[in-house]
Amino acid sequence: MIKKAIPQSLGFLSCLYGSSTTDSEKTACHLLLHEDLKKDETLNSLLQGFRCSKCDKFIEREDEKHFRIIETPEMVKLKMDHHRDYFNLQSLYFNLLYDESSEETQLACVEVIRRILGHTSPDILVRTRSQWIRCLQYLLVHVNTDVREAFCAQIGIFVQHPIVSCLFLSEDATEKSCERNFFNLIEHSLAAAKDLLVIQTLLETTAEVMVAVDVTSELFLICLFLLIDQLDHPNLIVRINASKLINRSCYIHVKGGFATLLSTASHIQNELFDNLSVRLTSRPNVVREFAEAVLGVETEELVRKMVPAVLPKLLVYWQENAQAANTLNELAKLIDTDVVPLIVNWLPRVLAFALNQEEDKNLLSVLQLYHSQIGSDNQEIFAAALPALLDELVCFVDIADTPETDRRYVLA
Repeated sequence: MIKKAIPQSLGFLSCLYGSSTTDSEKTACHLLLHEDLKKDETLNSLLQGFRCSKCDKFIEREDEKHFRIIETPEMVKLKMDHHRDYFNLQSLYFNLLYDESSEETQLACVEVIRRILGHTSPDILVRTRSQWIRCLQYLLVHVNTDVREAFCAQIGIFVQHPIVSCLFLSEDATEKSCERNFFNLIEHSLAAAKDLLVIQTLLETTAEVMVAVDVTSELFLICLFLLIDQLDHPNLIVRINASKLINRSCYIHVKGGFATLLSTASHIQNELFDNLSVRLTSRPNVVREFAEAVLGVETEELVRKMVPAVLPKLLVYWQENAQAANTLNELAKLIDTDVVPLIVNWLPRVLAFALNQEEDKNLLSVLQLYHSQIGSDNQEIFAAALPALLDELVCFVDIADTPETDRRYVLA
């Protein structure tokens, strides 16, 4: 009990530190006590009724009414050397965390990691980043399943701001690159993992990251793609769990799970279809498992939905894509048609996409491709596409450079 109480006390001290912060650093919080607790309650009762406005989540909103903020003079603002004292607190925390002689202590350390890390000021985060990265790497693949699973539930704190940008600094210092550096640690851990239980926990951790971030972030997408990559894993349990985790993590964002999210978030749909199209020839089982296990549809139905999104890119950039021909053949095969009728049926969409690219060579490239496939010249190709082409062009509402677009129309 004592071993568990020490990490808990460090966690509450972190909240106390946060509540005493008087500058602009984003570590401040309010400490709250249950209204039924009196000043002379024992320490245990105090800890049981203790709440931090930043760290603790109330089960029901109504519960907040039963807590009161501890105000001065109940709690005098601390006058301390924040940096020195918090460094000492973190040092003690890491010593306890790496003490493998007590599973109870390690579990308690993991349980309070949100309090410790969440109240660390940005300048201290930068100075202690190597320690926290080591901590992350250690816990992701911890030999004890209970410790790994407990950490899985806490992983979201690492992607909060400013934590992610301070711990995972990059040369360009962009949010995306910091998130990518964080993701790389999970990806590398998964690539090196041999134990099935460790792999399972890492996949669950990836899903927890998806829950912790917004669906518009790149981190959501790359975590999604990491789970999708497990759909052709040689172990059946891994494949089943990967598909379940995709839907579960998406369901928290949107009722209905991934299928609903896919129908409402066009950017996710486009990125996903591009991702799957690359796997059509190299890893076809990923596409099949995704269709059947995640979406609950036949592979042909999924591919038919993919065609309008991926075909224009394949044809417009075919000279830059060594796999374009193979991918086209596979698309046609999966929907039971040939390449020529496939590209002819989508001619208006392809031309509209080409006309909205910045460089003239893209339009010329796709016209050359159609000429080689069907033998028609440029005038015949455009004549065949009208008036459906005009309808397609109206759909491109994000055209920013109208004079440049008009010039390409004349060129065509």
